[in-house]
Amino acid sequence: MRTLEVEIFNTHLTVWAGANVAYLQTLAAEVDARIQQIYAASTQISPLRAAIMAAYMLADEAKQQQGKKGPKQGPSSS
Repeated sequence: MRTLEVEIFNTHLTVWAGANVAYLQTLAAEVDARIQQIYAASTQISPLRAAIMAAYMLADEAKQQQGKKGPKQGPSSS
């Protein structure tokens, strides 16, 4: 497996890259854009807080998308 260099909020990171490098680059760009947006919206927020808020918002969006797909069917307890 190879690695990929990405930049998120002016920080260079090395991530494990599978077959879909373009997908990982897109994810990094989306995370970077979200942090930049939050950081630019407030003059009093720290970079760490902006990153945490971005993670929180992205997690919330992912959970909401899961809910739109319907509840997961677990094993029956009959």
